[in-house]
This record gives sequence, C-alpha cells and structure tokens, in this order.
Amino acid sequence: MKALVLGAGLQGIATTLDLAWNKNIEKITLGDFDLEQAKKVADLCNSKYGHRVDPVFCDVNDKPALVELIKAHDVCINIVNYYYNCAIMEACLEAKRDYIDIGGLYVETVKQVKYDQQFKDAGLLAIIGIGGTPGVTNVCAAWAADQLDTVETIDFFCGCDDWGKSEKTFEVTYSIETIMDEFHMKPIQYIDGEYVEVEPRSGGVMVQYPKPIGEQYAYYLMHSEQGTIPESFKDKGLKNCRYKLGFSDEVLNTLKFLHGLGFSKQETVNFEGHDIKPVKILKKLMELQPDDPNAEINDCDVIKTVAVGTKDGKKVQYELDMICRPVKEWPELMGAQVYIGGAAAWATELLRKGVITAKGALAPELCIPPVPFFEEAAKREMYVRVTKKELLGSDNWDEAMKKELVDQGR
Repeated sequence: MKALVLGAGLQGIATTLDLAWNKNIEKITLGDFDLEQAKKVADLCNSKYGHRVDPVFCDVNDKPALVELIKAHDVCINIVNYYYNCAIMEACLEAKRDYIDIGGLYVETVKQVKYDQQFKDAGLLAIIGIGGTPGVTNVCAAWAADQLDTVETIDFFCGCDDWGKSEKTFEVTYSIETIMDEFHMKPIQYIDGEYVEVEPRSGGVMVQYPKPIGEQYAYYLMHSEQGTIPESFKDKGLKNCRYKLGFSDEVLNTLKFLHGLGFSKQETVNFEGHDIKPVKILKKLMELQPDDPNAEINDCDVIKTVAVGTKDGKKVQYELDMICRPVKEWPELMGAQVYIGGAAAWATELLRKGVITAKGALAPELCIPPVPFFEEAAKREMYVRVTKKELLGSDNWDEAMKKELVDQGR
C-alpha cells in the first residue's frame, strides 16, 4: 500500500506517524504547501521508524500537479482544511485512486456524497469523514444500529479538557479554522424527522462522561454526522440525530472572546490593501508561538454515541464511549491527535487488508466494519466501551428518566 497524506498540520502529523509506525504501509509521501513543515514532520517520523516518509511540496489548487502526485500512490488521505475536500476528490477520480478524509463540517459533507455514483462507476472508494468525530462516532453508530431492529435516535457528544502545561498562550486540539467556523455557523440538526437550523451553541445540557471528564456542559454544533447518519439509517426509522460538544470553561471562554473580536467572521477584512479572512491571522499567530521544550501533554477527549431503538419489541439504549488520552507510542501527540488524525490511518490499514471492500463515496457507517476498526483502535490504546440500558418490568422510559430529576418532573 502506497499512501499519500495531504497536510502536515496538527492532524496530518498524527496520520503520518501512525502510517510510519505501520510496517505494512510500503510507501508514504507527505505533501504540504509549507514544505519546511512537511520536512519537519517527515524527520520526526523517520527518526522514530527509519526512512519511511518523503516530504514534497504540494499546492492542492494546482490540479494537474496534484493528479500526477496522487497517481503514484494507492490512496490519497486528505488532512488539509475541509474547504478543499471536493476538489481533492475530483483529483482522485481523475487519477483513479481511492480517497479518505477526516470530515467536511456538514456543508462539504452533503456535497461530497453526491460523488457516490462517480466513484462507483470508477471502481473506487471515497471514505467521507473518518476522523474522530465525525469518524469513530459514525462507526460506533453503525455498531449500535446493527444490534437493533429499529433506531429512533442517535445522538453524539464530545467532551474535552486539558491539564497539560505549556508556555504557549493558547492551544487547541484541532483546527482553529474549523473551531471558528463552528462558532459562526448555525448548526443543522435532525429532529423529529426534519433537518432543523438552530442557533449556534444553543440547546445546552449537562452531559455525564466517563472520568476524567465527568460532567460537562455541551451545546449544539455544526457537524458532519448530520450530513450522512439520517440517510444511512432512515430505513430503520431514525427520527433524531443531534450533535453537541463541550470545552473546559477556560477554553470555551477564550473561544467566545476570539469569536466576539470577529475571528469567526466569514467575510474577508481589508488590511493595508489585502483582503484577509480574520481566522487566517489567528491561525498564523498561533503557529508563531515558540515551541515549549518542557511542555507536558495531558489532554482528554471523550466521544460518546447514544443510540436508542428497539430489539424484539423492547426499547433499548446503547451508549458507546471512547476515552482519548495521550499514548505511549507517540508522546509527542495529544490524545486528540491520536484519534482524530489517526482514524484515517486505521481505515487505510483496513483498506490494505481488504476488510473494506465497498465502492462509492460513502460515510464511515456505510463502508467500515465496526469490530475490525475497533481492533485497530485498540492497537493504539484507543478503546471503545459500550453500556446497554433497558428497563426491567416496564417500558415507560419517560417516567423512569424523570426519577433522575431533582423535582422528578413534577
């Protein structure tokens, strides 16, 4: 298997390290517009695993050059900003190679699924959104749906915190561009069988995650899962699919501050004769923060998938959690990187093995067998745990759940 990774940023580092660690991957090329960054990541990988990664300059806007680069590989793993997803998919079609990405923030996801027939006709596969969330969450939803005869609700939650130490003023666990887009966009949710636009960061609830996150506030957020899950499980009767995320109070307050300053604005701002999107300035300033050689990594994401449906006529709930912490193999990575950037590498290995055989432009829940995927995750110290909940002696869930309220709903 010859793999091309596009993007040497926060998640591309994790994807490339995972592929380099996997001796079954024959060739790895890392392409980025910032060649020095690509060289830095390649040097890291090669210092750990021998010569495994070749860095190259790549401008994804240069389609002819991109097509030629893709042709030299079996699969193209797109880890650049989601804005480019469709263009890179088209390059893969022209190069006649398989495609993988880590998410399209709904707005691109709904465009990407329209390439399904083109990829089928070409005998190719495009896996749309196999990062952490979307990605691992979608595969968890597929596992839960397989256990049920009917599915009424699939909800997704992500809780985050970071107890690490660093001299950097501010850091995040995934793209600041994506985070600012999420703060600006009105989230699309699937409620009572309809796609509904809600206000950003509305619908707040307290969510009980496994330790070390524990209880954390979560709110509606624009996300890719809503772009595929409702259609994937409509035949099982799915009526609700919602996504909510939470940050620690400190990070959330900082993000609100940045949002208030205008860094989430979608319109460009003219500065000294140049039209610049505000978040590009923020991204660059964050990149210019000096590295802290004494930094201590100690973050945690918990991604939760909750599916409610029926089995043999009885209502059942499955709750799947993955606790994502830093791992022994990659002490230079945050736990968030290991599963967000890493999941694309796990899927690449299943593609190499022939475990993934589907063709088309498909979301993870439609093409990735859950158990082999969870086995790959476990090899990287990423474990999925599941809890099954059902009522004994009754099926009146509404009344039973009121017992968790202080006033019992009275």
